[in-house]
Amino acid sequence: MSSIAKYIYPQVVWQERQKKLWNPIHKKALKNLPEERVRLRIMEALIRAGWSKHRISTEESVGQLGDQSMRSDLICYTQQFEPKLLIECKAEHIRISAKTAEQVARYNQKVGADFLLMTNGVSDYWYAIDKAEAKQLDGEPDLIEGATGQPEYHFDDWKQRGFAGEKASPNLRLWLEQLLPDLWFPGGSSSVQFLSFNDGPSDIDLNHYYRIIEVGDDRRLAISTINTAFGGNRMIVILNRENENKAVLEVNLDVFFADKKGNASVYSREGIRAFDLSDYIDLKAINETKILADKVETLFKNHVD
Repeated sequence: MSSIAKYIYPQVVWQERQKKLWNPIHKKALKNLPEERVRLRIMEALIRAGWSKHRISTEESVGQLGDQSMRSDLICYTQQFEPKLLIECKAEHIRISAKTAEQVARYNQKVGADFLLMTNGVSDYWYAIDKAEAKQLDGEPDLIEGATGQPEYHFDDWKQRGFAGEKASPNLRLWLEQLLPDLWFPGGSSSVQFLSFNDGPSDIDLNHYYRIIEVGDDRRLAISTINTAFGGNRMIVILNRENENKAVLEVNLDVFFADKKGNASVYSREGIRAFDLSDYIDLKAINETKILADKVETLFKNHVD
């Protein structure tokens, strides 16, 4: 079944120009690692469902396996501080397997929780413990009722998650508040993925969540809005053709909404081309992702293909 963290995005902070994850329970910055992103997303979904953050533990020691220490990802406790839910998190690209089930079952021999959850932040697998046997459930148990569904993010929420920068002008802020829910709470066939890059064409950290949209046979766009280390705002669109990234559009949204020229660049094998996006796209009038994708696809066809 779909994960309770489907529409949850982790909070980020910038430290020494590096983007890190923010743990709201321990109030500290962590490395931006795949499994950690899933754990923080699940953690926030539980808190939104009403689970007290004071009764959620992370990386708790649950014994030894040979010379290796076993640590749980998350354990949720009752008000009497009895273990109720044991959670094992995997990275979003890792498939939940029988080996994962064996791991969480082995951990629970030490924990003794009533419920188990195995998740990669995309799909959840729930189990109830009945007479020492784990029985798979068809849906979420009542203890997290209300965890699913689309959260109501405001501008500060988008900013905390790295999709908007604090220096956004009032006009840009209004535009982002209109576009971002449509961009990051997708329905239909499009998906959201975290994309990692060893090197980017500019000095912007491109490692982030992207909305993936099919725009033709073997052609797709990856679209994101990203804040910078200094509170700036960028829109990034990556053209992928036949499973190879062909071009990157970078729009300096702060410059564009200030009606200044030289607000966009396309990076491709042919080099860098700087231009004024308003000559091609009336971005301020667009607040739907599908329309945005169509306009950018036309731009790529005219200036990259």
